[in-house]
Amino acid sequence: MGTTPAAVRAMFPPIMSKRDKPQESELVAAAQALDEGLERFEALSEQLQKAPLQSEKHLERASATLKSLADMDDQLRQRVTALVGAISRVRDRQQAQAEAVHQRAQELQARTEVFKDLLVRYGNMGQSAGELNVQMQQFAQQRQQAKTPEENAALATTFQALQDRMAQVAIEAEDLSKAADEKEFHDIARQADSLRQQLLSARNKMGLLQKSFSAS
Repeated sequence: MGTTPAAVRAMFPPIMSKRDKPQESELVAAAQALDEGLERFEALSEQLQKAPLQSEKHLERASATLKSLADMDDQLRQRVTALVGAISRVRDRQQAQAEAVHQRAQELQARTEVFKDLLVRYGNMGQSAGELNVQMQQFAQQRQQAKTPEENAALATTFQALQDRMAQVAIEAEDLSKAADEKEFHDIARQADSLRQQLLSARNKMGLLQKSFSAS
């Protein structure tokens, strides 16, 4: 028996998704459909080329096969068009994602610059706090060694300078904490606020020394 158009169409079914299998991507489905169609087209073409043409029955079969090939050729063109469309949509998706990645990269760069600036400010304040700590220790030693009114007067000047400097750094720490919170870098904000509290606590302790110093 010859291959009828109906038989060929049964061999060349439209691509349909099955509920029991994950749905393939549009691009994969279109490429697979075209590849399968090409294989069947080539097989039927080889069959036509090898078919005998020596009787009326042979001629009828060859004509039917030729008609099937023409139908399949139309389907292949449609599948090529579907694949081209799928590729175009994939390209559009890729471009959209590339643009999103580019925008995110710019945001990352901007956020990194903000973070670096906040970190530098925090580092500078940490250095200032360390220097103040050394100066406070030196002041305590000098306070114990002071004997004359002149030495006590000099210590009073040093004391006031320390108090003013501690208040200044505490204000800088508060400003940094607020700036970091506004930029949503909450870790730096908490660290800056902790430093501010430590400075204020140390300043209060220095205030007690001031009372002791004034009573001397």
